[in-house]
Amino acid sequence: MKERQLAICDGDELYLEKFQSYLLKKRPAGYEILAFATVNQAVEASKEEGFEIFLVGENTYDINVTNVNAAKIFILKENGLSGIKGYTFISKYQSMDSVIGQALEEFAIDEGCGGTVRSSGIRARLTSFYSPDRHAGQNVAALCAAELMADMGQRVLYISMQPFSGFEELLATKYEADLTDLLYFALRHPDKLFYKLEAVKRAIGKVDYLPPALDYADLLDISEKEWQEVLEALLSEGEYTDIVLDLTECCRGFYYMLDKSDKLYILNDMQTERSRAALNQFKNLLLSKEYGRIIEKFKVFELYENWNSCEVDLESLPLSGLGEYMKGIICCDEGK
Repeated sequence: MKERQLAICDGDELYLEKFQSYLLKKRPAGYEILAFATVNQAVEASKEEGFEIFLVGENTYDINVTNVNAAKIFILKENGLSGIKGYTFISKYQSMDSVIGQALEEFAIDEGCGGTVRSSGIRARLTSFYSPDRHAGQNVAALCAAELMADMGQRVLYISMQPFSGFEELLATKYEADLTDLLYFALRHPDKLFYKLEAVKRAIGKVDYLPPALDYADLLDISEKEWQEVLEALLSEGEYTDIVLDLTECCRGFYYMLDKSDKLYILNDMQTERSRAALNQFKNLLLSKEYGRIIEKFKVFELYENWNSCEVDLESLPLSGLGEYMKGIICCDEGK
């Protein structure tokens, strides 16, 4: 079966070259990327196998666009004075991430555009971090581990279940959609999960991540079965080699995710009686629910004293003291 194709057509050679280079590097949603300088070239190329998405510059557009065989056509808006009608416009002069994100978002919500279920046959490894005593370092330790995996050449998706991650402020950004938007969409349109994932996800360095839930209560409305369906799709779709979960109990699929994890890192302050007691209570709870097999996966670790004495850029965690420390834990566990 031929790969799904995303094509871009623009007479601005420099823009076209930069966009094509970006797309070939990112391979959004696994598309085969095609680039054309003229509409006529695109028309000829689309005859044999139609494009799934076709982007054409406003000033490159001509009437022959109607002859392009494509499921969805977008006009890259330049000055907005062309008078073109009947197509969705996307601003050309914004980040390429934003252009592609908007295109895939529009494709996903268009009922007239079909989806696809994709699998490479390679299942992603699931690594989870959890702290029974609510250790403040869980979030940063999990993210640091994800960045270290990415530095080792893995394709990593980081998902935080923390109720208050503070990412918008820490990363100086604003989220229009979050984890729950992806979940709700995927449950209604499982065949279009990958388009929505591409539209929603962001990046911290080499790591892709889903914006955490802006209201943790939304996570509680999703059933365990629904969590299972979405997580299974993410693990099997082939985009990532590793998925890192930053877990809390703010989801009804909590035990399922623990049980499904290939590796389970338990952050605990073993120097205090309260933290040791919290860990023991967690173990006893798992045993009472007949989840003793989960305990066998535990790799309990603690952070060094004053680990948070220096503020570190979230994108540079592997270069910090915490990064060196977590590298020792991760690499030791990997046998490297």
